[in-house]
Amino acid sequence: EVFWIFLHHLNVVALTADPDGAGDAGMGRLTNGDNDEQYAYMRRHFPHERPPVPAAPYVGGVEWDATNYLASHLDLMNAILACTLTLDERNRLRAELRISGWERCMGGSLRLCKEKFYGSVHTGLRTWVAAAAEDGWDVKDVRYGPPADARTSPVKPGSPRKKVEDAPKLDMPKLDFNSKKTQPPPTDAWL
Repeated sequence: EVFWIFLHHLNVVALTADPDGAGDAGMGRLTNGDNDEQYAYMRRHFPHERPPVPAAPYVGGVEWDATNYLASHLDLMNAILACTLTLDERNRLRAELRISGWERCMGGSLRLCKEKFYGSVHTGLRTWVAAAAEDGWDVKDVRYGPPADARTSPVKPGSPRKKVEDAPKLDMPKLDFNSKKTQPPPTDAWL
């Protein structure tokens, strides 16, 4: 959250659908009937290869490298989910990712970068949202960001109030030096 690129709070991750199975991630069409059904989910939701990005002022900087690094992790996570065979196993993995804070990171931080400049992150988020929505997973927090109450840190009770103590008193000892003794009358003293 320290980069200046995570400033676009109104971004919404699009929920795309691929009903024709046209986006098979370059895997080709399988012809075995059992395998078609078994690998259909993987063909639809496996991350696609991205085309090369032409040179531009925003390409090649620290932010560009950081977002591509994040996008590669999103692609890896999407690939793992796409290759997981059953809906229950995929949703169990998503539940663990939610507990770990990964969904909050996707919806609360990654979603906030500008899609025009950092499209690889948004492509990964769209892939995740489409696959999760097909599995019946709640994608609201990733698409729109976590609710406002979830973004703030929990209220922590302060330390107990310290007991008010009186200020320390410094008493001077009474030094009388026998001042109550009578002094002899002065003799005819002349200076």
